[in-house]
Amino acid sequence: MQILRFKSIFGGTFLGVLVSLATGLVRNEPGIGIPGISHYGYPLVWRVTNLNGPTEYVLTNLLMDTAFWVAVSLIALTILKKIAAPKLGTSFNYKTLLLPLALFIPLGLVMDFVHEFGHAVWGTAVGGRLTYMQIAYLIIYPRLALTPQFQLGSAGVDGLTYGSSAYGLMLLGGSMTTSIASWLIALILLKTSLGKKTQVALKVLGLFGILDLSFYVLFPQIGLGHWIFLGGCEPEPLSGARMMGIPDPAFYLMVVLSTLGLAFLYFKPLCEKAANRIKTLFLY
Repeated sequence: MQILRFKSIFGGTFLGVLVSLATGLVRNEPGIGIPGISHYGYPLVWRVTNLNGPTEYVLTNLLMDTAFWVAVSLIALTILKKIAAPKLGTSFNYKTLLLPLALFIPLGLVMDFVHEFGHAVWGTAVGGRLTYMQIAYLIIYPRLALTPQFQLGSAGVDGLTYGSSAYGLMLLGGSMTTSIASWLIALILLKTSLGKKTQVALKVLGLFGILDLSFYVLFPQIGLGHWIFLGGCEPEPLSGARMMGIPDPAFYLMVVLSTLGLAFLYFKPLCEKAANRIKTLFLY
């Protein structure tokens, strides 16, 4: 029991610290901003960048943010372990959680590259010209370089008329490409026999592709970013579909069907357990 309690505390603390540090990439601007100065950290600002000076760190706010996220993580893990896992008829193992956490950021950036690459490919395919691409702190095009200004993902394509079907395809192309990548990964998982760690890595990578389209359609419409705190604040795929003349109901239906289909392929055992549990609740 002491070992299990230690694992719970260690797991929650590790996850909380990781999330707290990750919020250093999340913009958290005051009501009236100062040009050239950006604030990062959530819920409290603990990193302040200045185009004309060094980056400042507010350690007291960082400690408070860390305490907040550690508490949230401990509560979430407790709910997952004590309530969600038993309800689904499965067990919770911290070892199975460690690898996905370690792969979360690097594979997220990989799929982020796939998204921006999709904008570039579809944009140039319909007559545009790629002018810029950046992932995190790395400028990929027009030349490889590091920059102190963080961008989750950015791709510039010139030569397309805003509002045209070609521009719409370029906008939709980012999330469409991540969805295609997720379907290809699902086929690889179904048709090949891979090691457990490789399967976990592919599933984490595919998960970003599953959520990319649905999150980008949903969250910006309720005032959040593409990835809640990060990313664009406009429903880019939806705007692109409208420019291409696709009716909203048809587009929403495609998004729902694609998301549900991918979720079932990636997490078939879990989906079946959840479905059986729901049937039991309604039948008895």
